[in-house]
Amino acid sequence: MPEFHNTLCSDCCLPAKACICDWVPEVQSLHQFWLITHDMEQDKPSNTGKLIRAIWPDTRIVNWSRVAPDNELLERINDPAHQTVLVFPEQYAADEQKSVATDSVYGVKQPTCFIILDATWQQARKIYRQSPYFHSLPLFSLLPDQASVYTLRRNRNPQHLCTAEVAAQVLKQWGEREQGVLLEALVKVYCDQYLWARKGQRQVTDSPALALLTKVKKNIASL
Repeated sequence: MPEFHNTLCSDCCLPAKACICDWVPEVQSLHQFWLITHDMEQDKPSNTGKLIRAIWPDTRIVNWSRVAPDNELLERINDPAHQTVLVFPEQYAADEQKSVATDSVYGVKQPTCFIILDATWQQARKIYRQSPYFHSLPLFSLLPDQASVYTLRRNRNPQHLCTAEVAAQVLKQWGEREQGVLLEALVKVYCDQYLWARKGQRQVTDSPALALLTKVKKNIASL
């Protein structure tokens, strides 16, 4: 029978001693995320899509297929009753795809489904090129307000955000700054715990991100 500290949490996928589930904040969002995940990304322990779903359980995670697109995804994209926006860099998008801004007709007060391509930059561009059903969607390109704090993969451009950081930036720019800040804090704590439990680095117990999540949990518990 394995030792307790070697078992993995079924939710955050970290070793039990480093589990972050008790720090996941309980907050609501007007919006929803659909993560279109590349095969090579889905099972990586360092993938952060699970952090978005930890806070908002209605987050959908769809395994991308070039030959067999997800039927529910296609229905969502083609449903005029729902506002759906693709989060993707404008410079890599099709010429005919129109960008939207938070002060346009796609207002911050309207519930919006944000589609994020959960993959490396190279994989995401491939997914986009081979998925023409994305090309007709309104496009939202991020303007990150800070460098990435994601430290679990080598040779990353500091301006390239991980999946959960992309979602956090979307929320901050679409009228839900508090939710975005909390998701960013969860990413930071996740990275710290991961590096401690899996890479043998010093455990971080005094970060501003951890203090923020602890404060939020205590405030909710006192209500």
